[in-house]
Amino acid sequence: MRLDKDTVAKWLSRLLPAAILILVGWFSIMTIRDYGRESDAARQTLLEKGSVLIRALESGTRVGMGMRMHHAQQQTLLEQMAVQPGVLWFAVVDEHGVIITHSNFAMVGKTLYSPDVLRQLNPGEQESWRHIEIPTGEDEKTPALEIYRQFQPMYGAGRHGMARCSGNDDHANTPAQTIFIAFDASELAATQAREWRNTLIVLSALAAVLLATVLTFFWYQRYQRSYKELQDAMKRKEKLMALGHLAAGVAHEIRNPLSSIKGLAKYFAERTPAGGESHELAQVMAKEADRLNRVVSELLELVKPAHLTLQQVDLNEVITHSLHLVSQDAQSREIQLQFTPNTSLSAIQADPDRLTQVLLNLYLNAIHAIGRQGAITVEASESSADRVKIVVADSGKGIAPDQLEAIFTPYFTTKADGTGLGLAVVRNIIEQHGGTIQVASAEGKGATFTLYLPIKAKSQD
Repeated sequence: MRLDKDTVAKWLSRLLPAAILILVGWFSIMTIRDYGRESDAARQTLLEKGSVLIRALESGTRVGMGMRMHHAQQQTLLEQMAVQPGVLWFAVVDEHGVIITHSNFAMVGKTLYSPDVLRQLNPGEQESWRHIEIPTGEDEKTPALEIYRQFQPMYGAGRHGMARCSGNDDHANTPAQTIFIAFDASELAATQAREWRNTLIVLSALAAVLLATVLTFFWYQRYQRSYKELQDAMKRKEKLMALGHLAAGVAHEIRNPLSSIKGLAKYFAERTPAGGESHELAQVMAKEADRLNRVVSELLELVKPAHLTLQQVDLNEVITHSLHLVSQDAQSREIQLQFTPNTSLSAIQADPDRLTQVLLNLYLNAIHAIGRQGAITVEASESSADRVKIVVADSGKGIAPDQLEAIFTPYFTTKADGTGLGLAVVRNIIEQHGGTIQVASAEGKGATFTLYLPIKAKSQD
């Protein structure tokens, strides 16, 4: 099957936004999932380094126990290990939080953490960690990663069943101790900040792409509607141009013979007895000649409208006058004409004869739709600072949904004796004034025509 350009463009307009939405969603998920990987890797490196240093200290202490190591020697070992790059301090505390050994000898004997804090930390056999801040000066703090667990100089973590060192039974009853090691986490904090910033930038960019896609999609839909309306207008103008050429020929070729036919019909009607068959046929001929002449006139009105005679117009007067013209017909059908003049309505620049023609066409259509016993309501008001609107509503049979789009099309009619040019002429005259016309209807609930007219009409060339 061969696809035309409009079909391809239609499918692309649907598939492209969907594809972009899927890609944006996928990139968002990947970005969120990857968030923190770099900082997690850096933290894991510090944890592994801390675990190695703690085990090394335990091993050194365990060997020293076998050699009767004194606290002074353990302190020296701790100070030497604290020289490692990135290590802020080492400390071993008892169950009360009192420092037994510290990489800074001046801290020995002081309290590192209270017993309550130790209970909250609940150090176990496996390393735990937390982020802390260490004061380094006035209003200055260094971010740190503190690693801690039970200090096990008698046996290494995970060495289940390993015998205690002989000759050190006095250590068997040694109270629980906890070892702390603090690493400088400035780089880790910088990495986390960078990750957050980069993630925020990526998500913001994705959100911008998503917003641009949505706005572009709605703009494209609006452009498509405008383009379709423009195409419809161009087609309508092309039809009117074709009808113009046709109307010129029709007016010349048909009107003169029609005048002769109508004259002959009247001649025969006057010379035949009233009520006879010949008299009736002559009247039918004259009536049909008038109908054909009306079709030609409306066609000429549609394709070659006369120049508008613009003047200051009081819409209240125009509406009242137009309703008076159909009052006898409406009264005979028991149709009420309802209109209340709007004294605050601004005068507009318009052609009063053309507006009367528009309103008459709408009234006659409404009377035909109602048949008998109903109402036609007319309202006039200001729509905006520079526009007015006229609403003509009836209680007739309404218009079918599939006919709403076609009622302004030339030669479309639902009347047996209609020409199908009345509403086309109405729209043409309204558009000449620089206005628009809209219709709303539901079957069995009447129809409402709304005319929008500028207060100051555009000058005609």
